[in-house]
Amino acid sequence: MSFSKLNQLGWSNLCFQQLSYEEICDENTCYLVLRITEVHRNRIVAMGLNGEQSVICGSEYHPISQNLAVGDWVLTELANGHYKIIKIFEPKNRVRRISNGLPQVIAANLDYLWIVTSANEEFNVKRLERYVSLAHEFDITPVVVLTKLDLFEDLEYFLSQMDHLDIPNLHPVSVNQPESLNTLQTYLYEGTSIALIGSSGVGKSTLINKMFRTTQSTKEVRESDDHGKHTTTHRQLFFKDENVAIIDTPGVRELQLYNAEQGIERTFSSIIDLISQCKYSDCTHTNEPSCAVQAAISDNIISQSHFDKYMKLLKEEESQQRRAVGAHAVKAHYRAYFKKIHSENKEKW
Repeated sequence: MSFSKLNQLGWSNLCFQQLSYEEICDENTCYLVLRITEVHRNRIVAMGLNGEQSVICGSEYHPISQNLAVGDWVLTELANGHYKIIKIFEPKNRVRRISNGLPQVIAANLDYLWIVTSANEEFNVKRLERYVSLAHEFDITPVVVLTKLDLFEDLEYFLSQMDHLDIPNLHPVSVNQPESLNTLQTYLYEGTSIALIGSSGVGKSTLINKMFRTTQSTKEVRESDDHGKHTTTHRQLFFKDENVAIIDTPGVRELQLYNAEQGIERTFSSIIDLISQCKYSDCTHTNEPSCAVQAAISDNIISQSHFDKYMKLLKEEESQQRRAVGAHAVKAHYRAYFKKIHSENKEKW
């Protein structure tokens, strides 16, 4: 098995170290390492050295959407003319969010998260803060791509709204101005994995088509608000020139973070620094004396709204944690209960 060629698909030493000697050297078994490009209800589509393969997933991997993600690496074995999964490689990251009260995997093994937004009524700083927190939580470099540069009336206004995010990777672009896209080329080197995320209609698929000469489905832009219509319906990974992995994702209407306390702290690092300077360790940052946060607000170092957004995300995260602990306790209770019933029935017989 030639692992060096897999580097073009994003293969890493982290995955290689998870292979046993037999899996590397056994010539009698037809093993195939694949990277998942599409996840369907009963199967996956994946890419490897021999091109694209359709892989049937056993019942132990169902529901597939909760066990496998676009971008995951799997080890498969040929059996009865079909490849079956025998191992899922531990990913370096697996991006999750909350959807309908349950964790949902967005993608795995990413290097960059391109956060796509547009300079019109869709622009939302609160949403951007959530996206940036999501990237930080999973140790992925966030890149903000501000689309529709040709329609900007006041670029400085939009840039000033993002000053507090402290993001060095911020790129205003327009598909109608191809030279503006050159700044994004610096992220496209062999083995890189990039996922695009953003609201419906901000131009993710159009951007992908322009940069990577693909044919992602797009629709016309409404004249009333320069807002595109949502077209991407499922996550899909494809490769640019066979060496850069690009993941297009459906538009996200509402992003609820999942287990993202560290990501929130990195996004609001200036507030975290102030909190450490408060006189009391249990300061609520409301009316306590010597509160560094309130002093900074009074001195216009930070805004009240910025602090309020931090507190809102933190409370939301705490609520999700309590809900997760409660759900885990309920599952543990029923597992123990049914195990006891099963044991008692065996004793009777």
